[in-house]
Amino acid sequence: MNKTYKVKKRFFVLCCLPLLIFGQQTENEKAYYNWFDQIVGREHTNLYNGRQYVDLDINRIVDNKHAFFKSDEILKGSVRYDDQVYYDTGIKYNLELDEVLVTLKPGAIASILQLNSTMVQEFVIGENKFVRQEGDINRNIAIDGFYEVLLENSTFRLFKKYQKQRKKILQKTIRGNTLNYEFISSYKYFLFVDDKYTQIQSKSDVIKLYSTQKKEIKTFYGNNKNLRKSDPDRFIKMLFEKIAKQTLSSKEL
Repeated sequence: MNKTYKVKKRFFVLCCLPLLIFGQQTENEKAYYNWFDQIVGREHTNLYNGRQYVDLDINRIVDNKHAFFKSDEILKGSVRYDDQVYYDTGIKYNLELDEVLVTLKPGAIASILQLNSTMVQEFVIGENKFVRQEGDINRNIAIDGFYEVLLENSTFRLFKKYQKQRKKILQKTIRGNTLNYEFISSYKYFLFVDDKYTQIQSKSDVIKLYSTQKKEIKTFYGNNKNLRKSDPDRFIKMLFEKIAKQTLSSKEL
C-alpha cells in the first residue's frame, strides 16, 4: 500500500503542476500535497508507519522543564518521511529521546505517533529546519540523529545539536514523597566542511579551520562578547557568514 501511495502522490502532483521546476518548493506544490493527503486520509499514508506514543511523564514535570523542543504542545510543521513530504503536520520533537512525534488529528492525544527515526529525512518546526545525520565521518566524532541547520552554503554546513537530560526531583506532598522530573537543556555546534565534522566549542576551533582569517576571527570574538552570551546562535551564524564571505572573496582573487 505504501509503495502504491507514493507513486500515486507523485503522479497527481506532476499532473496538476506541469509548470513546476524540478526540486523547487512552491505554495502550489504544498497545496496539492495537502489536498492529496486529505483525499486519501493520512491514516492511509506512509506517515502512519509509526507506533503509538504515550507520555509517561505527563503531570510529573517540574517548572515546565519538559523534554521537547520549544513546547510540550503540538506545533505546526512539516516532515519528509520515507521520501514523501507532509505539510501542515502536528509535530513534537523529543530532545531526550531524539524522536519525532506526529499527530494525524491535531490536538488528539490518542493519535500521537512516534515515527521510525531512520525513515525521517528532515522536518521543520516553525522556522527551524532539522535533518538526519548518520555515521562517524572523521572517526573522531560520532554523528547520529537530528541536527538543526543553522547555515549552509557551497563551502560548509553549520549544525546545532540539541539535547535534554532527565533529572529526578523528589517532592514532598500530603500523600508522601512523589518522584517528578525536570529536563536540563544543552547544545553543541558542528561544522561540516571538507567532508568531515568538527565540533565548534571555542575560538581556537574556528582558527584551526580558518588559520588565514585568524586576525579577523579574533577581532569578531572581541567585538561581540555580549552577543555571544545573549544570543549564541546569532553570534555563530554571523561569524561563519563573515568567514564564508571572506573565503569566497579569496577564491575569486
